[in-house]
Amino acid sequence: HMKIFIGQKPDRQQVQALHRCKLENGALMDLFRKKLEETKDSLILADDPIRIHRLQGRAEVLADFLEAVEKSPEIFDRVK
Repeated sequence: HMKIFIGQKPDRQQVQALHRCKLENGALMDLFRKKLEETKDSLILADDPIRIHRLQGRAEVLADFLEAVEKSPEIFDRVK
């Protein structure tokens, strides 16, 4: 996971920005969590294969971002 926002060679400034999201942007993080839950709910109801693929992609990006933010402190410590 986290391959979208944190790759094999994490950029220190980008990881720091993700960490700041965790510390300073609670409302934004809540919005992303809410959108992930809404996307999951839509996935359950979707019956069109194209819509399902789009929702899966959206869910993957949201989940990846949230995970990257959560793990950013430990990753930041490693890239010092």
